[in-house]
Formats: sequence, C-alpha cells, structure tokens
Amino acid sequence: MKKKVTMQAIADELDISKSLVSKALANLQGVSDETKELVRRTAIRMGYRAVPVLKTNRIGKTGNVAVLLPRDDLKDSDYWGKIIHGIEEELSKLQFSMIVAGIDTSIAIEDGMPHCISERKVDGVIILGQIPYTYVQAIHAADITAVLVDSSQGRIKLDLVMAENYGGAYEATWYLLDRGHRKIGFVGDLSYAASFKERYRGFTAAAQDYRRDRPDEDIRMFECTGSRAGKVIPFSVPEFEAMIVQEERPTAIVCANDPVAFNLLQLLGKFNLSCPGDISLIGFDNVNKCNLFIPPLTSVDACKELMGRRAVEMLMRRWEDPELRPEQINVMTQIVERDSVANR
Repeated sequence: MKKKVTMQAIADELDISKSLVSKALANLQGVSDETKELVRRTAIRMGYRAVPVLKTNRIGKTGNVAVLLPRDDLKDSDYWGKIIHGIEEELSKLQFSMIVAGIDTSIAIEDGMPHCISERKVDGVIILGQIPYTYVQAIHAADITAVLVDSSQGRIKLDLVMAENYGGAYEATWYLLDRGHRKIGFVGDLSYAASFKERYRGFTAAAQDYRRDRPDEDIRMFECTGSRAGKVIPFSVPEFEAMIVQEERPTAIVCANDPVAFNLLQLLGKFNLSCPGDISLIGFDNVNKCNLFIPPLTSVDACKELMGRRAVEMLMRRWEDPELRPEQINVMTQIVERDSVANR
C-alpha cells in the first residue's frame, strides 16, 4: 500500500520546517509567494491530497493557460482531443484552468489573436499544430511563456514536444520489410506538416539501412509526396492513382498519418485492389477510427495524452527558470498491430 504523503514528508523533501509547509499551504501571511508556490508544486508532485488553490499577489498570475490551435483543427477531436485531454488533466492537478482558443489562420493577427492572450488573461500558452509564424512571434515578443506541441517554428527557439516521427516511420518501414515486403511506398504531402517530412526521412533511412545490410536483396521504394489540391486530404490523389496503376507497384505503404490511410483504403476499391491482399497499409497516430475501418488499421501510436502532459511540465519548468535553454522532447512511438498488413 502506498504510503500517505504528510506535511513532514514535504518539509523533508524541501529541507524546511513542517510549520513553514503548513503556513504555505494555508496561504498565511509571513510566507513569500515564491515559497508558497514551491511548497504547493512539491505537494502536488508528491501526491499530497489537501492542496488548496493558492491565490498569490504576484503580477501576471491569472491561474489560466491558453491552448491555441487552428480553428479547423478543433473539428479533429480524434487527434487533437487526446493532446488537449492530457493538457487539461495535468493543469487540473496543478490547480490551473485551461482556455481552448481556435484561430482563423486566414485573417490578420490584429483581428485573429484571441482576447485571452491579447489582454494577457493567461499565464502561458500551449501552441498546437500549424499556427502562423506571426502569431507565435507576437506571443513570444509579449514575453508570454509558450510551449509548442506537434508544431514547427524554426525561427523562434521555444520548448517543443513532438512524437518521435523519424523513429516511428523508421520502425514502420522495418516492420513491413520484416514481413517480406520488398516494394514499399510512402504517401503524404511533405508540405502539409513538419512531422510528415520527419516521417518521410525515417522511411528513406530505413530503406537505406536495409540496402546497406543486405546488398544482394532487391528492394524498391515508391513515393507519393506531392502537394494536395485542397486542405482536406493530405496527399496528391492523382499522384497516388498514377503510382498504383503501374504494373510494378508497392505491396505495402507507409502512410504519413491515419487520415491518409483511411483515404487510401477507399481509393484502393476504385481500382479493384484490396487491403491487405494486394496492398498492405500502416498508418501513423493511432486515432480511434483505426478500429472502425475494414480492415482495422495497423498504426504507429505516439501517446498523444502523454504529449499533452509533457507540454504542461515544460511550461512549469520554464516558469521556474526562464533562462534555461529551450528543449525538445520526443515521445517514443509503438506500433499497434491490427489487420491491415499481410506477410509476403
């Protein structure tokens, strides 16, 4: 049975007196705001069950954190919802409130920046996805603590949480090679997201390593990485169709994300091809819909809830020491096997 956390245990952890811990948790006079905050965070981390909400008088402490993402992505609860759930869960433990704000990326920043940010009603911002650089720059210039999740803003150095995109695609490609596939394709618009580029890089690296280790084996790699015509489908349909009507086509495809795989499942039927009989598919992200398709989709899982929790931890770390060099955390992936990959 887990030992109950006491005030004395917190005092021992911080090397302070039990009475000081008691005063800090009770928000009494005579204890600095910094000490109150330190005791409170330590108590939460150790699992102390009686942590009150401390209202300090420090300037800028609102108790709110904004989660900012493109408005169109609010519709994709299967993907972003998992990350947001992890953020909310971790913020709740720390007695912070979460404000989810969507922006229309097509309008000017003067009209598009959410009021909770422009009026500084938040202590920090967690930025999800492909937010325009001008928004990130404005938040950074306003000295509002920000953390990026599944995003790329190379011109500004901020703390960043990503899935292990390179390693996940590398593993997915080897997964297909180990099952006898020697004609493997990659499908995904490389201009769609930085994560797609990393996944493509992992795909090509796996092929290169396999060829180096087995120079006598004949393997062929295909790619469909051109720009999509619209915003909905993150790959070029004409380019994909041109690839699979050839006499020599891939027997397996690494998809840049699960929506790519879902669309490919439908397109294969148009050409009287089946999955996994004719072409095996492996997705990336492991969204809930993977179980709903026929066949259920094998996919690379990155534990989106954990990505959200790590973002909050990085935000806390940045508050505690603003001078630390920004870091990137890559959450490791794992293949979830279902029925969309056959042996050759």
